[in-house]
Amino acid sequence: MNETLPVKTALLGKDEVLDNTYRIVDGIAAGGMGEVYRAAHLRLPRAVAIKTLQPEFAARPEWVTRFCREACVLAQLHHPNIVQVFDFNVTSGGVPYIAMELLGDGKDLRAMLDEGHKFDAAEVVSIVRQIASALDAAHAAGVVHRDLKPENVVLTPTPGQSPVVKVIDFGLSTCGWSERVTADSTVFGTPDYMAPEQAQGQRDAIDARTDQFSLASLTYTLLSGRTPFSRETPVAILYAIVHEAPAPLGSVEGCDLAPVERVLKKGLARERDDRYPSVLAFADALEESLVEGGALPRPTPAVPLHLGQTTDRSATELTPPKRRPSLRRGVDAVLLSLVVAGVVWGFGARPLGVPTGWRADVASVRTAISLQWSHLRHPAPTPTNAK
Repeated sequence: MNETLPVKTALLGKDEVLDNTYRIVDGIAAGGMGEVYRAAHLRLPRAVAIKTLQPEFAARPEWVTRFCREACVLAQLHHPNIVQVFDFNVTSGGVPYIAMELLGDGKDLRAMLDEGHKFDAAEVVSIVRQIASALDAAHAAGVVHRDLKPENVVLTPTPGQSPVVKVIDFGLSTCGWSERVTADSTVFGTPDYMAPEQAQGQRDAIDARTDQFSLASLTYTLLSGRTPFSRETPVAILYAIVHEAPAPLGSVEGCDLAPVERVLKKGLARERDDRYPSVLAFADALEESLVEGGALPRPTPAVPLHLGQTTDRSATELTPPKRRPSLRRGVDAVLLSLVVAGVVWGFGARPLGVPTGWRADVASVRTAISLQWSHLRHPAPTPTNAK
């Protein structure tokens, strides 16, 4: 888009209908660049979120291009931890909007931190692993988020399980197939969570490891309640990120933070090559460090199921029980007796070299075996207890 779009003088109003499809219900959030509304789909029983650009940004081609690209990026990233996009269009007043998944009662991590919520080790591991899974899917598609921060991570309550993470706002993302809309030295993002290469405007150096640095910074914040490079001004923060080491985490009762510090130090490494090979590798290392430090119990390894084995109780109950060792030994003894008897029987049938007394003993053995065999084939009924 190379032409300036007409500017809408007012944002969306209650009950306003977009493209005969979405009716605005109320506002959800407002920011410097745009606003988010709750809307009802007119033909489906579905509520959606409508994200728009502020009029002054809608009049700037580079921001409209970036907004359109966010819609395209999200539309191709199908992942349970990434907010879903349903539609993209422009209002009658010329303001572009995105219709996306409504996160309902979800709350972003910034709001939770501001409310004083203390994240325990299990919560941190769950959140970081879900974020890492979302980012890994984006990286596999050639997309780098570039603006990962607490405000862009929403926890949505889910009945019967832990809250589900939704990574939002890919407006500053970069991707290999998109056009370049900013100069190489332009710095975009939130200073507290920028990687050094991002803070220095090195656009060609930004890749998946840039998001890993941001994820490590966010992890540090969840564990300590503060950012790793906390300073009074954005310029001071950027300087610290490029030239200084992160502040120590502090202390947590009952937990040795030394292993965690090592993992965060690697994730926050100034040089990209010194970080973990992927965001998933960082998440794995974080969980292991919390186990090593005593903040999490060591997980019990799962017992692998062999082919044909089942954990279904009903199926197990239908499976005949194994023979008891004592019963097995009894059966083996009977079989051995039959074998020996057969040998003796054979000797009894020999006409030469066998004394008469021996033949009489053999006849007795034959009679005993016949009776035993008859008993095995036709056992006597078990008597009942007399009253």
